[in-house]
Order: sequence, then structure tokens, then C-alpha cells
Amino acid sequence: MATYYAKIQPNDRGNIENKLTETIQLELEKYRQKAAARLSTIMDQANDEAEANGLTPDILASILEQIES
Repeated sequence: MATYYAKIQPNDRGNIENKLTETIQLELEKYRQKAAARLSTIMDQANDEAEANGLTPDILASILEQIES
């Protein structure tokens, strides 16, 4: 494969590199968006579980104040 790449004209090689870069960036953005969506789902589930177990924003604030003191 490297021998074929070496035979490509520099201008064409640049075009290939640009396309590869664009493709990688798009895939990374898709991965980032999926990861953010998964994190959001996990945080929503944790919030629902905390509320179901009686943790209110006031109780959480109180706990955080005790930790900071």
C-alpha cells in the first residue's frame, strides 16, 4: 500500500489526506455526540434514582455544605 501511495502525485496525495482528515473529524464528532448522549442518559437515570430515594436539591445542598466545611 505504501508503494502505491508513494506513486501518487503530490497534489492528489494532499487531496487524499484532506479527505481522510475530514472523515476522521466527522467520525470523532459522531463519537463525541454519542458519548454525550450516553452521559446525559446516565445522569438522568442517576437523578431519577436519587429523587426516588428521597434526595432533594435542599438535602444535596446541605450534604455539600457539610463536605465543604
